Amino acid sequence: MDGQPVTRMQAAIGLVSVVVLVAVVALFVGTPWVDTSAAADDRVVVESVSGDATVTIRYTDGSGSSQTVVADTDPGLSSAVDGWAIVERSALPSPLQAVSRTPGSSVVGFGEWALVGASTNATVSIGEATLTVVAPAGRNVDPTRKAGFLRQFVDPYALDPDTPERVVLVAAPRGLSHEGAMYGDDRGYVTIEAFWDGDVGSVWIHEYLHARQNFRLDPEMTWFREASAEYLSYRIMEEQYGEVSETDLQARLEAFPAHEGVALANQTTWRGTSANYHVGARLLGAVDAEIRADTGGQDTLIDVFRAMNRLDRPITVETFVDLVEQRTGDDESWIAASISGDRTVESRGPS
Repeated sequence: MDGQPVTRMQAAIGLVSVVVLVAVVALFVGTPWVDTSAAADDRVVVESVSGDATVTIRYTDGSGSSQTVVADTDPGLSSAVDGWAIVERSALPSPLQAVSRTPGSSVVGFGEWALVGASTNATVSIGEATLTVVAPAGRNVDPTRKAGFLRQFVDPYALDPDTPERVVLVAAPRGLSHEGAMYGDDRGYVTIEAFWDGDVGSVWIHEYLHARQNFRLDPEMTWFREASAEYLSYRIMEEQYGEVSETDLQARLEAFPAHEGVALANQTTWRGTSANYHVGARLLGAVDAEIRADTGGQDTLIDVFRAMNRLDRPITVETFVDLVEQRTGDDESWIAASISGDRTVESRGPS
């Protein structure tokens, strides 16, 4: 939707030296919109990337200038030309690991990874959350556009109005193992350059939603983590973007495989598969349709999501069903039966 093709990052490998100084930039938390680029404070330079993907990093801390070498890195996760590399966080010296806690710095940590060197970033406020999108220099990703799309599409929903958070998303190349991931500290990455997948979904929205899932889940509700991020990313796109229709959304849900023998409440029946995404999203589509039909569209699954975030106890199947029944006013025991596997999950559009 933003005119950016999905391409695989090709890193320039060779004995190439670069002199790109990157530093900590100020992160203006209270400002609705901030677009920043690297400035000058703590200096971290990716000096070279050798033919065997050995990254040489020069940095300056309180004790002066130092150099460190990280060997055996993925060639697809570095660019000597643009002066950056994504390396395992544990391979960095402690001064750089400490810097990585600052989203706008020249070392951006996310999960077990760290983006080191030249990057650009943009920060927006989305309700009580502050989102920073970071892109390695030279990538075909504009952090300002990505952050702006997320604010435009997600801000109307007030997913968790009671919890201020800082969320960081790194626009990483496809050398990482997933299309996207979000870690427990609300830092994650997306490897898909386009905001919209061209059909119904958005990996960018999906991963952001994970950061706003502040509820705790009972083991029988573990499937809800991925299912809600999947389904609600579709629903948000359908409601906020004119190129995605209700028909498109229902077609996506119906196209999912049946995953015979899966009981969402029993993780052993779906572990290692995509059933928690597919069967779970199809069930949540049916739950959302029920809520919308019984409330004349006044309430939706988003209201249940928000209520879950406000509870200070683990969400059980019974709790989830009760939160739905509080909105519909009806007996919704079919939901528990669907989660346990005693009832087939079928997608249902709004009545």
